[in-house]
Amino acid sequence: MSAVFSSTPADKARLAAADLPPRVRELLGALIGLCRQTLAAPLILTVEALEQALLHDADRARNPMQQAELMAQRGQLHAFAGHFPDRMLDALAEALTRLREPTAAIAPGVAPPPLPGLLGLSLVAEHDVDRDLLLTEMVRRETLRSANSLNLLGQRMGVLAAAPALDTDTLPLAPQALCAMVRRLAEQDSLGTDVQLALYRSFERQVLDRLGDVLDRANALLAQQGVLPGLVYTPYLARSSSTRRIITQSVGGGRATQPAKRSAAPLTGWNGPSAAGSWSNLVQDAVHEAG
Repeated sequence: MSAVFSSTPADKARLAAADLPPRVRELLGALIGLCRQTLAAPLILTVEALEQALLHDADRARNPMQQAELMAQRGQLHAFAGHFPDRMLDALAEALTRLREPTAAIAPGVAPPPLPGLLGLSLVAEHDVDRDLLLTEMVRRETLRSANSLNLLGQRMGVLAAAPALDTDTLPLAPQALCAMVRRLAEQDSLGTDVQLALYRSFERQVLDRLGDVLDRANALLAQQGVLPGLVYTPYLARSSSTRRIITQSVGGGRATQPAKRSAAPLTGWNGPSAAGSWSNLVQDAVHEAG
């Protein structure tokens, strides 16, 4: 196993306490090390960019009251930013370590909660609706953008979990899980609504926009270690009726291979010489008979 993706002592202790086969424990440790290496900087940039944005807004505030409110929010965020990257990476490591545990058996404080925006309608405050819609749209965009990598990683993680392929609702590295982790940490620190919304937008720009590369590296790591090394995702393309008709006419037998009969010409004299029995001939016959 590459030393570049080695786990921290805390991660090793977490994995040692888990009921996992040695090979699976080794691979999950490498994945956790990869996540720490590739996501640490983007997570730091997330809160740094957010602090700069709040400071810029405070400088441009229209009145002292608004400026004081923005500075108070920046102070609240500063305390949150100091431990946000480590807490996010610890939450991700915990989710990977508990990969084989049933979802129902995971404690509520550990499992990423579902995004309410994906559930049914309910009577909630306006800012809750804004937050849920924002998170749901973030998840949708990144899931579509990284669909291929997510499908491949879901298959490989299913092998490690000794279960069917993991979908985007259960895959720890999927946008759904990552956004739920960010939301849970923001709520635990009681961040204000405006700060939360700004945090989620910054998280999308700094982390989710880079997630495709992280997923590709995770797939490459598992493939190199022999987990479905030849796996290729090929979307199913249903043949259209015209394609089936062309194939049938070219290789089939019977009437399908015979040239289609030419349709009868319409009773009109506009397209070239009139055929016998056309409308113009009938008119001429009627004139001759009248004469």
